[in-house]
Amino acid sequence: MCKAFPFIAALVILITATGVYNAFTIRGLLNDESINFIPIIIISEIAFLFTLVNFLQTAFTDPGVLPKEKPPIEDNEFHIPLFKTVTINSVTVRLKYCDTCNFYRPPRTSHCSMCNRCIENFDHHCPWINNCVGKRNYKYFFSFLMWLSVHTLLTMAICIYRVAVVKPLWSDIPSLVVAIICFLVVFPIIGLLTFHIALIRMGLTTNEQVTHKFPGSNNPYTHGCWMNFVYMFCKPQPLRYTGYTELCKTKPRLAFKKNTGKGYKLQSDISDYSIQVETPELTNV
Repeated sequence: MCKAFPFIAALVILITATGVYNAFTIRGLLNDESINFIPIIIISEIAFLFTLVNFLQTAFTDPGVLPKEKPPIEDNEFHIPLFKTVTINSVTVRLKYCDTCNFYRPPRTSHCSMCNRCIENFDHHCPWINNCVGKRNYKYFFSFLMWLSVHTLLTMAICIYRVAVVKPLWSDIPSLVVAIICFLVVFPIIGLLTFHIALIRMGLTTNEQVTHKFPGSNNPYTHGCWMNFVYMFCKPQPLRYTGYTELCKTKPRLAFKKNTGKGYKLQSDISDYSIQVETPELTNV
């Protein structure tokens, strides 16, 4: 099956259901002069527009892919350890060496088995957008969930009202079908939105929460409940990674630095979290 099928299906359902809602439900409400539905209809259409835009941005934005490095030169005298221990905000964190991408994964980075690439701030791979959710597109994903919840709730409420007032009931089957579709999806959508609100409050990703990576209050990446939301929505869009600085074998790649005009490059002595190397980079076999 084509990996893009869930994405195409979700897009078709979203556009088709909204089109039916506009063509039948909205047209019927506009003919009802007893109640002014114009403000609610405008809010509903704005919600659909933002839902569609954020859905497409999430799907087509680079989530934070770290380009694969060239395989290391074979050397029987040295062996790159699987893990490297670093200190982040006084918390010890292990960085794992990725045999597929040939570098130590930076903090919060994980290798996606579906995409076969390392994603910075990896949250999860979403088949409905045919993309990973990571550092560069998480805020679009969260905004998509937020606007989709508003759009679905308003559409369901208006369709239910339309079905309730029309006589007989089967004279407006399209509104009834859209109301049923919205009822089936609204609770999972709101549940997922609530889950991600809780994750942002704790400063965690889905991957970190599911794997229990930071139990208790040992999360070194949180900025506090309020600042976590500010950090997510107000921080400038991270640049794409375009390459790596050449480092000698005794300094495996650890972190990234800004490369003006060309994205980011990897280096070993600086990062967003002040990484301090505590273990040797190479060991004798």
